[in-house]
Amino acid sequence: MWWLLSALTALLVGCSQSTEPEYTAERITLNTLRTTPGFAWFDAEMQSYQPDSAVVALIRQAYRPGEHHFYVYVKPTCSCYGTQKLFPRFCRVLLDAGVAESDLEIYSMHGSTDKHPHMHWLHVQQLPSFFIARQQQLLGSIAGELPADKSIEQVVLEILRSP
Repeated sequence: MWWLLSALTALLVGCSQSTEPEYTAERITLNTLRTTPGFAWFDAEMQSYQPDSAVVALIRQAYRPGEHHFYVYVKPTCSCYGTQKLFPRFCRVLLDAGVAESDLEIYSMHGSTDKHPHMHWLHVQQLPSFFIARQQQLLGSIAGELPADKSIEQVVLEILRSP
């Protein structure tokens, strides 16, 4: 009789638990973002943003190819400021500073809880999130918005210069 009670309990528990789909982040390239019709806003914003060239030159000096790595976690379909403005501007600064595309990883996500290949050491709490690392040691991150008195290139430079 105990086995019948156990079976009924398991059946009720199994039926009452809702399972939400688990998503996995998809790695995307700058080329995909720039050429996909639904993301025309990305290239337009990237082209219109004019970063401070003096700060970009300092980023170029601080950046070490193959040593520094940049990670972006974003929901490209979001119309928020962070995605529509900050994300393309971050990419523009990196490209202008000569960052190799092999040192930049961009992940498209449904939400901040999506699985991604760097979950063991990069913790995404909101989208978009930008991480800068040196040899898989996190130097700093930008989540959502910038400090009111700083540009994206100033923040990137500060992170790259951190010990």
